Amino acid sequence: MSIPVIVWEWINNGFYHVMWFLIMNSTHRSRFGKGLTWLLEMTAFVAVIWVTFQLPHMSVFRSLLLPVTECLLFFWLFRDSKIKVLFTYVVLVLVLMGSELLGVLTYFPPEALAGTPELLSEKGKLLYYGIYMLCNAGLYGMLYLFLNRVKYSMALRDCLFLILFPISQYMLLFGWLEMLRWTDDGGLLAYFVFMAGVCVAADVLLFLAVRRIAQRAQLAAENEQLESQLSAQEKHYADLTAQYENIRRMRHDIANHLNVMQSLLESGRSGEAAAYVSELTEQPFDATLGLCEHPVVDAFLHSKITAAKAAGIGVECRVSLAAWIPISSVDLIRAFGNLLDNAVEACSGIPDAVVKLKCAQSQGFLVIITENPVPSVPEAKAQRIPGLERGVGTRVLTALAEKYDGQLKQEQSSGLHKTELILKIEGGNGDTDRNL
Repeated sequence: MSIPVIVWEWINNGFYHVMWFLIMNSTHRSRFGKGLTWLLEMTAFVAVIWVTFQLPHMSVFRSLLLPVTECLLFFWLFRDSKIKVLFTYVVLVLVLMGSELLGVLTYFPPEALAGTPELLSEKGKLLYYGIYMLCNAGLYGMLYLFLNRVKYSMALRDCLFLILFPISQYMLLFGWLEMLRWTDDGGLLAYFVFMAGVCVAADVLLFLAVRRIAQRAQLAAENEQLESQLSAQEKHYADLTAQYENIRRMRHDIANHLNVMQSLLESGRSGEAAAYVSELTEQPFDATLGLCEHPVVDAFLHSKITAAKAAGIGVECRVSLAAWIPISSVDLIRAFGNLLDNAVEACSGIPDAVVKLKCAQSQGFLVIITENPVPSVPEAKAQRIPGLERGVGTRVLTALAEKYDGQLKQEQSSGLHKTELILKIEGGNGDTDRNL
């Protein structure tokens, strides 16, 4: 059965456009739902490709129609900055050019060079269009892994190791293609088509398996963090209860204390009265309790500040955080935990080091800032966990900033490192403005 060239063109164009849409949808924030975004993308693709096929081959308008239309479409569909959308689109085009070049180097028959691919045999059409689709699958698969490695909590080294598997597969497939060029064995051709499908399926399944492993590891880390949060809350409430009991005992005897001080003062024994007041004020009171209105964050900060002080690092804390804030407690703990951990670790070993933590709501955003001293000569840090690259905390903060339409800023000058995390508060009225 002969398959028209126009069908092959539709299949080839549709194949790499699906790759484009998959990468764009996984790396950008959609203005609409996922289903509607895919529907709009595929509808626009069908319309533009159909119009393109009606235009003269190699005409300027035909060459510009597709990229201009797709750029405008992506600008409309995604809420990210125009620079980011344009950059990703340019990368997709560059990868497509690389795929085309790789396909030309592998198999480019005279009929295709003359612009008459319809004259190719059925085997020739399969080889010609199949090579381009294989190249697209390989290169765009690698690009997808690279752009989403943070999202799937995979280190760059893990991504490179994972990419070696499909690279080895495609090297073997291209070797088989070279053999197919010089043989008319239909069985070998069918076997090649079958194995190409198996290789693509194996790549997808391997990626899904690695992603599940990475997600389980991340879930285990989150569970450990939640257990730490619960333990901190329990200690926090125990400290509050102890403090409350002390205040309750003092209030119960307040009248007697006032009578004693009044008697001492009336009899002219002001020194004894001062000593008595000093004894009363020695009742234990933890200044790190009640840092903010949010109970979970208050408990967590109490635990973190206590641990930092035990390590010889001071913490100056000024936190204004309402209990109603529409950011999940887990994400708040991730934010404060990673910011404080990074700051405390960076200034460990510095005499009299002090970490400054500031937090306030301003113009519909939650702003969290940490400042800490850094060594004049950077020290090489050992891996916290063997095989896990450092910088995980920064990636977590970056992911939080993207999730809440905010940003992460870091700067260093005059021996101080400053990190600023900005998170958008959905439904915030923005009328609270604190000086940070």
